[in-house]
Amino acid sequence: MAQFALFGLILLALTRNTTPEDAFRVAGWALVGIAALLAGSGLWVIRSQLTALPAPRHGAVLLDRGPFSLVRHPIYGGLILGFLGLSVRGGNPRAALLALLLVPFFWAKTEHEERLLVARLPEYADYRRRVRRRFLPWIL
Repeated sequence: MAQFALFGLILLALTRNTTPEDAFRVAGWALVGIAALLAGSGLWVIRSQLTALPAPRHGAVLLDRGPFSLVRHPIYGGLILGFLGLSVRGGNPRAALLALLLVPFFWAKTEHEERLLVARLPEYADYRRRVRRRFLPWIL
């Protein structure tokens, strides 16, 4: 997916009358696309185990396939990246800063969730050691 964003930026740079606003618009949409892929695939894999509550559902099993093999919380990562992408697309630095504030918010939330997951699924501790990133592959 990232390669397509890069292709788009290169094509944009080759186009006459390209403005910085155009580059921000393309980069923002690329981030939104990557975010949709990350969060959407996370939702697809988690399906029936999804809950609005921090505690895992009764009978939950460890999910370590698909996006969960790259990050422990792909849906949160997709939300962070998606809001950041929309902010970049719109050229709004204040909105981008607010989107980045989702990182400490979700970090604190996942601290609590992961304590509950370790208590319910003892194998989660090993999973957490194997999958080091919480939200974004290779980054965060």
